[in-house]
Amino acid sequence: MTRRTSSLLLVAGFITGLLVRFGLAFDMGVGDMQEYYNWGKRVLEVGLPRGYHGIYFPLQYQLFEACAAMVSYSGLKFFAVFKLANCAFDAGSFFLLLSLLKQQQANPLYALLYWLHPWFLTVFSLGYCDFQFAFFVLLALWLVRRDTIRDYLLAGLPLGCAFLMKPQAQILVLATFLYGCFRWLRKKDARPFAMLAGSVLFFLAYEWFFVHTLRRPRFVHAAILPASYLNIMNFFPALTAQMTNIWALVAYILKHPGQHIIEVSDRIHLLPWIPAKYLAMAIVLGLIGLYVHRVARKAALSPSDSFMLIFCFASLVVPFLMTSAHENHLFLGTIFLVLIAASEAPFRVKIAVQIVLVVQFLNLFSLYGIHPEASALFLRRMLSDELAVFYAVICLVCFALIARWLWTTRGKGNASCLPVGCQPAIRG
Repeated sequence: MTRRTSSLLLVAGFITGLLVRFGLAFDMGVGDMQEYYNWGKRVLEVGLPRGYHGIYFPLQYQLFEACAAMVSYSGLKFFAVFKLANCAFDAGSFFLLLSLLKQQQANPLYALLYWLHPWFLTVFSLGYCDFQFAFFVLLALWLVRRDTIRDYLLAGLPLGCAFLMKPQAQILVLATFLYGCFRWLRKKDARPFAMLAGSVLFFLAYEWFFVHTLRRPRFVHAAILPASYLNIMNFFPALTAQMTNIWALVAYILKHPGQHIIEVSDRIHLLPWIPAKYLAMAIVLGLIGLYVHRVARKAALSPSDSFMLIFCFASLVVPFLMTSAHENHLFLGTIFLVLIAASEAPFRVKIAVQIVLVVQFLNLFSLYGIHPEASALFLRRMLSDELAVFYAVICLVCFALIARWLWTTRGKGNASCLPVGCQPAIRG
């Protein structure tokens, strides 16, 4: 295929996806959208420190506030304004993916897998705000190109924005810290720690803002922001919150007659004195720590390659193996699956990627799908705990294939097997 043909297909695909998104912007999505609007209005009325109550983090609240202000100024329906804001971040992610693919000399048409796939379009149609923090994560990866303090600092700014938006970014910041620790232990090189500067400084700035706005007693108000980060796991304490992961299967086995799998608590003890959520946390953190250690040992990998691998692995492991995962929590991971699909991965891994995307679409569409109405009603009538477990088993098999490839190819040191965006570049 010639470059001209490829460019024409990209332009046509982008315009098509943009028109589809514009058409979907004027339908109400999930009930979460009403909450987004309520939070934004509350912050607009009383200010961020008084309107903040956690679940999401301060910068996300301010984006909701900006959307709520646009609703009052424009007269548009609130869900249209929120979806159009999502569309701006969504388009930004598309161009960042396109740039990452071109940097690695991969087929840029794989960006259309992100832009036109039913899974991503359904997430957009339902109004989830994951597009916003995902854009900043991709921007961080795009910025960290060389092993210099400057690049780490620049990449740390969007990573810090993501950290101040949604809980899914917490594991990425932790993984970045672990990477810095391993680099320091092996090489006495502290430069990767500079990538944490944005997260630390932004957090401290909001902490100062909260304390000095709310005044006395300051020690009480100083705990508001840290507590919202520490207590996030206590929000919706279920084994699974409609995510097709390993805990859907466990919940189905443990549930009582007449109980739905979403009602099984993650505080149940699977081992003596150890609730399921702490067992899951230990497994997830252990796997991510080991993987970061493996990546840090690869001297041939550039910082961009290293963080691409680490963020990819972490964003897949957490929703598949952690309790309380929601149906949209794999969103960032599926963006990285697009990069894997464009790589020189084995055929079975590429098939696994496509199956995961399709099953995630079917699961989400059967839960909340709107258009086409007949298809949504058909899938909703089929929805059951048994179907959720069936979806979970399929996704777990595919996840195992993908994770095993990510894990084992790193040990071989074979650059040609690395995912697109993760191949050691030759730089002068």
